[in-house]
Amino acid sequence: MKTASPYLLPGADPDALIREARRRQRRRYLTAGLVIVLVLAAATGLSVGLRGHTGRVSHSPQRPRRAPASGHLTTAVALSGQPRFFADVIETDEGNGTLEIRASATGKLVADDGQAFSHNVNGLTATGPGNFLLAQQVGDQCASQLYQVRLNGQGDPGAPTPVGPELHGEVASLAASGGLIGYAVTGCSKGEPGYIGVMDTRTGFSRRWSDVDVLGISPGNVAVTGSLSMSANGRWLAFAGWDTTASGHVTRQVVRVLPVTAAAGTVAGRSRVVLSRPVTAPALDAVSLSPDGTSVYTCNTAGSEISVARYQTATGALLANLARLGGAVKFPPAGCQMTLDTTGQYLLLAYLLNPARGSAWTAVRVASISVATGRTTPLTINLGQSGMDPVSGMNLAW
Repeated sequence: MKTASPYLLPGADPDALIREARRRQRRRYLTAGLVIVLVLAAATGLSVGLRGHTGRVSHSPQRPRRAPASGHLTTAVALSGQPRFFADVIETDEGNGTLEIRASATGKLVADDGQAFSHNVNGLTATGPGNFLLAQQVGDQCASQLYQVRLNGQGDPGAPTPVGPELHGEVASLAASGGLIGYAVTGCSKGEPGYIGVMDTRTGFSRRWSDVDVLGISPGNVAVTGSLSMSANGRWLAFAGWDTTASGHVTRQVVRVLPVTAAAGTVAGRSRVVLSRPVTAPALDAVSLSPDGTSVYTCNTAGSEISVARYQTATGALLANLARLGGAVKFPPAGCQMTLDTTGQYLLLAYLLNPARGSAWTAVRVASISVATGRTTPLTINLGQSGMDPVSGMNLAW
């Protein structure tokens, strides 16, 4: 599926290359989705202590903007044990938005931290209730900085605190447990491999695993298509992705688990496949590891239906089907995007909805799911009018 991968020419714009990679990644989802639809039709006869992004990050303790009272959403009942707030970043093909804070019970926008992070927050994860880690590009460089943000009791973000050294490349995904942080990072040219890395902000330990395709920009025989997840005990990383040939042809959908203490090497060589499916099977969009790493939750899309299931990490055996979500799902979006709260009790997932006929609003459905009972609490958030840069997803953390 990939073309040849020449190195970035002197003077070329890395940001433009990454924007094109985002478009290409969406097209790859579209191609895979069409293959699934055609095959089904033929078969049935039916039709983490933390630092940045583009532009400079303000380190002044400015108070973030409070959200306006108006909004278009459906309300939901708050569930006991859920975090009060979740953080999100709106994704588009041209780049990502700023950090937003919403009430978990209603989805209401509580704060927009555009003063500190004007746009392009590229990675986002939670390190505890009201504590978040995110990544931004460093100026115009092909480098990223991680930042820690803490909320007060009203959901307002405090001043961002840089964490760790700058990372070479664009951080596409983050996962964390305490001071241990995992990240998936692109290369800075079409010919430079991406990598998955970890660093411990308490001890200084760090490690990288190479030869991974991130955002469709980096060559590698494993592609990361979903966000990273780290078990709360800090022992494992997991991700949904594709196994590919040297030429970039996708051979299988996979869920891989990587021990944080694995020796340096390639991602393919050091990780283990937990689930493997044909490309034509329902898409494995996102995964979240249980706190002890013994099971993994998956979010799968097929047509207009999304399903959430739990599998045993050691064997890949199905443990439970937790939820099925339907409706006017936009297919294929960036896929289902999912995260487990830091207590390990609730999953939070987001997916796009088709706008109503004649409507210019872009809607995102956010649903919380109890991992104990499968109880699902959905709500719909209307983000505003779609235009030349339509919404392609919502990155979540809580």
